[in-house]
Amino acid sequence: MANLYVKELDMINPFVIASSPATQWAKNVLKIAKCRPGAIVLRNFGHGAGGGSFIGPDANAMYTGKQAFHSHAIGTRITDHINSLEQYCEEIRKIKKNMDSDIKLWVSVGHYSDIVKGGNWEKDWINQAREIKNAGADALELHFNTPGVATMKNRSFNYYQLIYNCTKMMKEEVPGVPIMVKLAVEGCDPFTSIQVANLAGADAVGPTARWKAFYFDLDWRATQARPGGGYGGTQATPIVCYTIAETRSAGIKTPMYAGGGVFSYEQAARILMAGSQCVQVGALACAGGVSACERMIKNLDKWMDDNGYKDIDSLCGDALKLFNMSPEIANERTELLGKAYKNTDVVSDECIGCGNCVDVCWLEGIEMVGKKARKTDACIGCGYCFQVCPTKALYVDAGSILSSVFKKHGI
Repeated sequence: MANLYVKELDMINPFVIASSPATQWAKNVLKIAKCRPGAIVLRNFGHGAGGGSFIGPDANAMYTGKQAFHSHAIGTRITDHINSLEQYCEEIRKIKKNMDSDIKLWVSVGHYSDIVKGGNWEKDWINQAREIKNAGADALELHFNTPGVATMKNRSFNYYQLIYNCTKMMKEEVPGVPIMVKLAVEGCDPFTSIQVANLAGADAVGPTARWKAFYFDLDWRATQARPGGGYGGTQATPIVCYTIAETRSAGIKTPMYAGGGVFSYEQAARILMAGSQCVQVGALACAGGVSACERMIKNLDKWMDDNGYKDIDSLCGDALKLFNMSPEIANERTELLGKAYKNTDVVSDECIGCGNCVDVCWLEGIEMVGKKARKTDACIGCGYCFQVCPTKALYVDAGSILSSVFKKHGI
């Protein structure tokens, strides 16, 4: 079995269950802890009511690792019954007493609504942080993710200044406790946010993709998603991976716990391979439950073992070789695949005469002769026709062709 231990943050595996209804109160934390993640983030004190998740196109897509999205859902909201900081800290003590000791407990401090309301919220946050530390939290999280500060009130204050000042404040006021900073990728430049948090001394940063969005069915009166904030899903993973890769390529080495669209081990592996040491899991924990999270952890372990990744160090950042490949390597891959597209003819016996290839050819490089497609001398090898052929009458093994360039150069 692969070794999932994350040495930078002393975690048994790279999975962080994000602040959410699945981590509200001790009973929920202890429930989700049954999947044995590396860390769990207890939801903010005073966060208020928690909503549900609407998964599209359906839950089966999420459970099976297919493309899926999630949004806040219509339905009765979960009311928070914790009325005082003292009660909240008792919840922390209960968790620490009953949860497996090798699972880290991170606790979110403050909430963007505190800033919006005004008043002496900095003093309140410092007081929270000190009491939470005394209650036994392993780390504190500053929750500057969307749909919150970055998009709702960025017109009222400087987001980057807020990140810097709050991170620095916590480092100074609660010394010795790791400060994890959860960051937005919407409504800001995420790379700048990470730089600022890094300069302020963050012990880890967590760029996470959620957007304000307006999803609705064409029969909009029957729509289950709640318009506004909280939109995300598998479509977010490539965006988050770019942020991670850009950060690592710039030489920033701060540990990272990125997230966005992590509904299966495939998305988790991509985030790790882009250079994040850990992976945030939010919607899957809420809408998929304990078994879905447990299955994802086990599947990542098996996939790593099957593909020769002995530990997290060998997996973390492995795809940066692709992100940072030289122009010469990039051009060689393009030319090799282009030649394959150009020189590969239609397999006539497989052609069903659908005409898809002719529809997407912009240089008259393919034509219909009777009910069969046929290449012409005008083909340049762009590959559009290969993408739309339903029967593999037009087919090349693009993956093998492209990977052969890396193998040739010992990459």
